[in-house]
Amino acid sequence: MTFTVSSLLQLPAVGTTSLTPGIGNDRVIEWAHVCELAEPWQWLGEHALVLTTGIGVPAGTAAQQAYLSGMHAAGIAAIAIDAKMPKHPFTQEALAHAAQIGFPVLETEHEVPFVSLAKAVAQAVQREYNTRVLQTERMYAALGEHSVDDAIDALLDGLGRILLADLTLHPRDRARGPGALRQLASGIWAVPLLSPGEPELQIAHAGPIDRTLLQHAASIVDNALAVKVAARRSDWLHGSLLLSDLSDEAVASAPSDHLVAAYGVAPPYLLAVSQHADTRATLEEVHSTFATSQVPALATIKEGQVLLLVESSPELDPMLGSIADTRGGVGVSAPFTDLTELPTALRQARSALIRAHQSGRVLRFEEHETTSLFLPNDPEQLRGIARQVLGPLRTYDEQRGTSLTHTLRIFLEENRSWVRASERLFVHRQTLIARISRIEKIIDRDLSSMEDTAECWLAVQAAIGCGDLAPSDPPPELATAE
Repeated sequence: MTFTVSSLLQLPAVGTTSLTPGIGNDRVIEWAHVCELAEPWQWLGEHALVLTTGIGVPAGTAAQQAYLSGMHAAGIAAIAIDAKMPKHPFTQEALAHAAQIGFPVLETEHEVPFVSLAKAVAQAVQREYNTRVLQTERMYAALGEHSVDDAIDALLDGLGRILLADLTLHPRDRARGPGALRQLASGIWAVPLLSPGEPELQIAHAGPIDRTLLQHAASIVDNALAVKVAARRSDWLHGSLLLSDLSDEAVASAPSDHLVAAYGVAPPYLLAVSQHADTRATLEEVHSTFATSQVPALATIKEGQVLLLVESSPELDPMLGSIADTRGGVGVSAPFTDLTELPTALRQARSALIRAHQSGRVLRFEEHETTSLFLPNDPEQLRGIARQVLGPLRTYDEQRGTSLTHTLRIFLEENRSWVRASERLFVHRQTLIARISRIEKIIDRDLSSMEDTAECWLAVQAAIGCGDLAPSDPPPELATAE
């Protein structure tokens, strides 16, 4: 409990009431001091309770308003004035000004010595300190009793009982730095954490907040999450290797179900794909997000993308959404029950990722599959269409180590603009002209013809849709000279 103006007013022994009722009741009082000087803020600091007989209170409304404003600006908690002794009592206009700026003006009965108020504040602050120490010890004891295999919710519940608050974890606002305590709404506070995945601890607490205890709680949760991440790294590594082998069809179908089930992932499955320049950071975020939520998952890096195998569940939506928000979109396959379908699911997820990159959100294959008016939905049919046009060009690239398929794609995406395509490919315009001429000979198409251009464009989209082409440009250094 934090000692506030309201706490002081509730002590019958100090005989103190408010001349500005309801104003500043939650302002924290840490100490009390008698001051009869005209400018108390020059001598006293934050959270002080100024006790005065009224000697320093100036005459006139304007001077009194400046007197009250000076203390408020210095962070002084409140002023308590003797009920009978002031030569210049506060005018109604001065009190209205105090109410407007949120500064509490208190009045103490003449019979109550100021030392009683000072002792009451000192005793309350000491009790608060003792309570804070005890609560802090209990919170760290709860951390010591928390097993690495326990759900993080158990620790949050334990800390909440100690703090008389409700603690929950949420995706972090990336604009906020770690450790920056801020108020989200009345009675709700948030502290960004440093743990992988950068979650945010939110605390719902009625009444005044003890920032020190909340920072301790955030540190404890951060510590617990870091330990869980470290303890699971071995499991994640083995799971990553398993998912990589499954996507390469390097694991026999018979034992694959049992191997995946050992990680807690059961059918119906979903395969999600995310692509970001920093794949390691994306993988860390995926692991942390799913570990924090206690949702089993397998994740790996393959061909510059992060692959995620999970059980299909409504619980996935907020977790995938938080990853999409920071990683530029997530593509998700249709549900499947047989792990032999995983390569097909991978093509579906990559196909959905194309649109997800454009929208920066989670896009499921079922949503994506209706977006084309001219191409089929079946991945094998898409592959057949792509090979009819691009097959010779891709064979040429594979045999000679060139990237003419990529050149064609960029040229078409830039609406056959020589200037924009050459800038995007980082080549001279004459080099691009030579490449396009070679492409036309290899695929036997004329790119000045609208019919041939449309056919090439649909073939490129089919290759992307079935997963044969990446959903976004490869890095410029991958494109070699022809």
